[in-house]
Amino acid sequence: MIRKYFKSDLQSLLEIEQAVHVVPWTADTFKICFQSGYDGWVVALEKKVIGFVIVALTSHECHILNVGVARQHQHQGWGRQLLQHALSQARLQGAGIIYLEVRRSNNRAIALYRKMKFHLVGERKNYYPTQSGNEDALIFAKSLHTNIDIPT
Repeated sequence: MIRKYFKSDLQSLLEIEQAVHVVPWTADTFKICFQSGYDGWVVALEKKVIGFVIVALTSHECHILNVGVARQHQHQGWGRQLLQHALSQARLQGAGIIYLEVRRSNNRAIALYRKMKFHLVGERKNYYPTQSGNEDALIFAKSLHTNIDIPT
């Protein structure tokens, strides 16, 4: 079941985040998302949160800030369902385009974004911190309406 995220989900979000991301968000980063009014959804199985997506949504565009699915539930379609839900919500709220960044080395996520018809539109040099320096981010975008061109 996909539902809106709540502050009471913080511990579950942190557990997933720390398990799946190279340099994970902190509790404070998640708290800022709640305080800033960013939209977020979780997928829960038997009331246990197994994945999440957090987005910054304006009237014209949506930016996917973070996605995570617990390792034991990866490769089961949960990430795709969370992203589809975020796309639907963004479209309903009037966004015409959706953006995201992904580590250049995250081949599984890149494959998913390509399957979902996201297009590579740019890169950010040294965007992500790593254990030994920085890594480039690839920027992907997807039109939520057929009459909007993707900037490249």
